[in-house]
Amino acid sequence: MNQTLVIGKGDLFVSVIEEINVHRKHADVMSYEQYAFELTNSKGGNTRLDNLLELEKRFDGYQSVYIISDSINEGFELTAFFSDLGTMRIVVMTDDSRHYDLYKKLGARYVIFSKPASCSYWLGELNQV
Repeated sequence: MNQTLVIGKGDLFVSVIEEINVHRKHADVMSYEQYAFELTNSKGGNTRLDNLLELEKRFDGYQSVYIISDSINEGFELTAFFSDLGTMRIVVMTDDSRHYDLYKKLGARYVIFSKPASCSYWLGELNQV
């Protein structure tokens, strides 16, 4: 498992994933859709709480999480989740600057404003192969 997780959805998220793949950066990647599916999946009789506990165990080892979402509700949900989990560094990347203060209050250490195809400058911290 890597120390860094990139999670999100939308054009900006796709742009970041392409940048990670092109520059061979080390990070685990999960789409918001996959996160939401794993949270709500009732296979095996699991409840949402059971799934939440499983996700907490799975994500507990990450030192840094990059949240990239084109939806403020999903961005807020993920920021609060990882903040409650105790993730050391939460970076939110958004194309909407209006909610900077709320992301910070929810636990984001950094809030970066960007557009698709302009994200390579902040990916420098991820280790290269």
